[in-house]
Amino acid sequence: MHNLKALVSCALLMAAQLAAGHSVIVDAVGDSGGSGMALGVDSTTPRDGTNRRPFQQDATRFRGDAEDTVGETIGAGDNDVESGTSAILAETGDVLPQVSAGGELKMTLHQVNSDGAGPYTCMINSDGTAESWSEITVTQNVEGNERGRNRDGEATDFPLTAAIPANQECTGTVAGQSDVCLVRCQNPARAGPFGGVVPVQMAGGDNAGNATAPAAKLKRRMMPKFWA
Repeated sequence: MHNLKALVSCALLMAAQLAAGHSVIVDAVGDSGGSGMALGVDSTTPRDGTNRRPFQQDATRFRGDAEDTVGETIGAGDNDVESGTSAILAETGDVLPQVSAGGELKMTLHQVNSDGAGPYTCMINSDGTAESWSEITVTQNVEGNERGRNRDGEATDFPLTAAIPANQECTGTVAGQSDVCLVRCQNPARAGPFGGVVPVQMAGGDNAGNATAPAAKLKRRMMPKFWA
């Protein structure tokens, strides 16, 4: 009986590790400015380790009820577009990443564990609901094998860039912001997919660049920039 309990405990532990998220989009900028990150990101999470807690607590996995939309984290459950976008605006004190049709979204992808590696595929939702997605081109990817694994990339930041289609329109209204699209990137990990959803705003729209910064801008954890 003791051995059986030990085996069950071991199996549960392994399952828990598999269910954890292994990559985080910690920073994002548009070709026309602004800044953001993926929904559900907690910038106080340490980025120098690989264990489930605390290092994976804000990483998004596309499983469960939100599998087809915005995913879930082990720290806070299902991501939410409205509250998550509000949290990003408060965290950055900036407008959302400002993209243009034919432009690009440049992201910093933090790989937590070996199966948070690339290659990543990205897609875009034009109405801010996350209900439907269209694949877009990844112009700068993260290294990894066909299962999204790369042990050498653990606890490391990588650049990830997605092209915005030349005919793209953004019609969503989220957290008081109009002209919003959502960009979702994910890897092929068997325990995932892992990745994240980044709210962006079409530059030059009626409401683009008009977000009101909070009275007290929160201090963000400094993350490396891979672009000028």
